Amino acid sequence: MSISLDLHNFMPYRFNRMAHNVSNRVATIYTQRFGITKEQWRIIALLGQYGPMTAKKIADLTYMDKVKISRSVSGLADLDYLSRQPSETDKRAVFLDLSTQGRGLYETITPLMQAWEEQLLACLTPEERQQLATIVDKLDPIA
Repeated sequence: MSISLDLHNFMPYRFNRMAHNVSNRVATIYTQRFGITKEQWRIIALLGQYGPMTAKKIADLTYMDKVKISRSVSGLADLDYLSRQPSETDKRAVFLDLSTQGRGLYETITPLMQAWEEQLLACLTPEERQQLATIVDKLDPIA
């Protein structure tokens, strides 16, 4: 008996492909127009939404490895998008936050990202959008 897997109907494969394609298409907004990487945008978006946090917290929220985070943070700091503040309670920890310039970048890119998402979902009815959100919440619950 031969075992076969039809990847085009295998959901993990399709989710991975879809995530890759969506991520690459949306990346053109911040890579071509603003010169930052996908990882740098994720850090800016997190700090813009949640405020100061450590690199460890960023790793926990994004599943990025520490090397990518370190390189991204260094690049953002070189571009004056980030500020660093040592923790008063843990001498090993450093809190990262958006600088004034970084906050401006976040406020410029965010509406562009929201408009891009709206275009992506435009082919869905309001009911389908709600169903999609419900399904994603079930398959990938936010901790």
